[in-house]
Amino acid sequence: MNPQKSAACLALLMAMALLLSGCMGGNGQESKVYQGKCLAMSQDGKSLTLANSQPKLNPIKGAEATFDIAKAKVGLLPDKGNIIRVAYFQEGERLVAIKVMNVTKQDLREK
Repeated sequence: MNPQKSAACLALLMAMALLLSGCMGGNGQESKVYQGKCLAMSQDGKSLTLANSQPKLNPIKGAEATFDIAKAKVGLLPDKGNIIRVAYFQEGERLVAIKVMNVTKQDLREK
């Protein structure tokens, strides 16, 4: 692997570790991380649906996952097609987001 790709992989791992550290769900459980392509955001901005574009890494199986983002810290707003990373916990059947990071827009901002 070339040094540039190694640095990018390390940055991704560090970002995921930061999301996981200290992120606790309402019942004290540690959060999980899911990353995928934005399929839709609800009109009221309270839910976000992502495609499972990394099935080997994502803890949720299936073609897509919908997260409740009503109380989450949301960075740069997602647009359809953006790569989004979500720190979340599961509350019954609901996937409750704690933090939402727009990887696509974050990368563009740094350039």
